[in-house]
Amino acid sequence: MAFFFASEINRRSSNEDSYCQMEIRMNAEAAVKAMVVADGMGGLSGGKYYSEAAVNIWYQELIRTLMSERFGGNPLDRQIEILQEFSREIYSELNQRLYKNGLDAGIKGGTTLSAVIHFWDTIIVSNCGDSPVYGIKDGRLTLISEVQNVAEKMVREGKTVTGSVLYYQNKNRLLDYLGKRKECVPYCKSFLAEEVDGILMGSDGAFGDLSLEEMETTLSKCERPRKVIGHIFEAARGAGEEDNQTAILYVRQAEVKKKSEGEITFPKADMRQSERKEENCCYTKLPEKKKPMSLKEKLLGNRFIGGR
Repeated sequence: MAFFFASEINRRSSNEDSYCQMEIRMNAEAAVKAMVVADGMGGLSGGKYYSEAAVNIWYQELIRTLMSERFGGNPLDRQIEILQEFSREIYSELNQRLYKNGLDAGIKGGTTLSAVIHFWDTIIVSNCGDSPVYGIKDGRLTLISEVQNVAEKMVREGKTVTGSVLYYQNKNRLLDYLGKRKECVPYCKSFLAEEVDGILMGSDGAFGDLSLEEMETTLSKCERPRKVIGHIFEAARGAGEEDNQTAILYVRQAEVKKKSEGEITFPKADMRQSERKEENCCYTKLPEKKKPMSLKEKLLGNRFIGGR
């Protein structure tokens, strides 16, 4: 599997999004691959403070779990269960710590957070807030997280339909987020990795008001996976999206190689944005000569954290 990621300020004055992708090899056969996106709220200081802190805490707690005797001393099935437990329980800790830290620092705000962990044959998806996670299969997109806003709740209850005036009036009203006094109620699910060809996740601004059909059309037009995120950002901006845009694409390496022969022209950047950053691809290969790594080396050498 390979990672592609990008983050843009778009038409905002600052980027309140934060993100992280990592691949931590546990042994010669197994690696934990994880990615997380947080969309901060609260303006220049508050939003960035909360999203960055949430990503860092999530990452540190995942490392602590993977390095624990509780994880390493168990068979594979139990290790997968431990990661599922981590994905469900981490949100309560995140919420409490962010709320307390915000009070201590005198900073108001909050953040959404969506995370994906891939270990052996299992993918674990979890989220709190409205940053969506999509599964990709045969060129089709399926929402595999829970978008926790009033609009989507009304759709689920049959009170409105996606794309209606009532839907857009309630799209930005969050039902849940991290950094508040009350307990959060996260969403979490697991499924077999073979059920998807890839994962596409990001802040709500990454996809804007694009429908699944419009996003699938964008996917089908991209000959190379590393161009997908840029094209989706451009399409969302064309539909009027002004918020920060952050996304991670996680696809099978076989799909990357299959599409590598084609080439397309990247859309022109919006001149009202800051200087456009190139999309990146990052995945870890097992070194020919394996040598022991300290915890510090694993912390610093196997991740990419971003959000400008």
